Amino acid sequence: MLENAWITFEDGMIAGFGQGTPPGGGKYVDGEGLFLAPGFIDTHVHGGNGADFLDGTAEAFLRVADYHLAHGTTALCPTLATATYDHIKAVVETWESAKGRAKGRLLPLHLEGPHLARTKAGAQNPELITPPTSENIEWVVENAAAIAQMTVAPEIPNALELIEKGSEAGIVMSAGHTEAREQEMKAGLERGIAKITHLFNAMSYAAKKGVFREPGLAEYALVEDRVVCELIADNFHVAPTLMKLAYRAKGAGRLTLISDALAGTGLPVGTTFLLGKLQCKVAEGVCMLADGSALAGSATRSIDQVRILTQVVGAPLAEAVRMATETPARLLGLEDRYGSIGEGKAADLVQFDAKFGVRRVWVGGEVAHSYV
Repeated sequence: MLENAWITFEDGMIAGFGQGTPPGGGKYVDGEGLFLAPGFIDTHVHGGNGADFLDGTAEAFLRVADYHLAHGTTALCPTLATATYDHIKAVVETWESAKGRAKGRLLPLHLEGPHLARTKAGAQNPELITPPTSENIEWVVENAAAIAQMTVAPEIPNALELIEKGSEAGIVMSAGHTEAREQEMKAGLERGIAKITHLFNAMSYAAKKGVFREPGLAEYALVEDRVVCELIADNFHVAPTLMKLAYRAKGAGRLTLISDALAGTGLPVGTTFLLGKLQCKVAEGVCMLADGSALAGSATRSIDQVRILTQVVGAPLAEAVRMATETPARLLGLEDRYGSIGEGKAADLVQFDAKFGVRRVWVGGEVAHSYV
């Protein structure tokens, strides 16, 4: 954390930074004593402001990206809930056409399904959940450039082959929506699992097996240093005590804050919307299935996650910011360009006040959104 600091941009990149008197020349912007951080990177986000990436239109992509950009998220992985491969293929084509038109950075996709455990479907459509076929695995590998991450249940048939080949193709393979326990997870890690999808949600916990108790995925993930864990820090998906446990066990370097935001994020309480074919509604601070039987996703943004990590969990601000910037950038192999303030890094930045109100957002050194 640098006080009385300055930063300079050149050709969309950070040219330098320091403390004290800034260098002269160029356009000057007074930071007004506010916080300036790297732009947030959301690796798991489905939608916002009434649109979902599964809508499959360029307009939906841009609407979601613009909404989150206005709240400090300069890069995101469009995340697709369980869908058919025909639908996924169509969305990949849309991403190709939309990514060059967005003000923020539309990173390659996160496929959250369809190869999950039906018993841990949550708000995913169980009718579309299937084990991967050889044809599915071949398509994923061939399209790895468009896929940053893929969530898979390691215990289902053919999952280990998908994990291995996907990992070899450069995709971050993640365990989630799964009944996997310690032994299945060890096998998954050996094949290439690198991440855990939304820790404490849609996964197994410690349970007795015969006369002994064995760990589930939640406990295993907390002590396994080889995996990064996603955390929905919204006070609903993960209770404060569990957030504190995760932070103490994993630290800022192995926790990545995710919004898991749905189309209802940003809409009034009571608004109904679709997640695939499932009817959902906006509740107070969270999204739920329309019948209220289960959480469906978050109604928060990255800036909200950072605020909750500092105010509720007690993490230092710099550590909370790191979980929304440097850690996800490193997870995706993008730390040489994004996720931190350093010479030669992209000038993607967010300025916010002590109440976590976003004031300005820069992408590539240009103001992409401003409230001042």
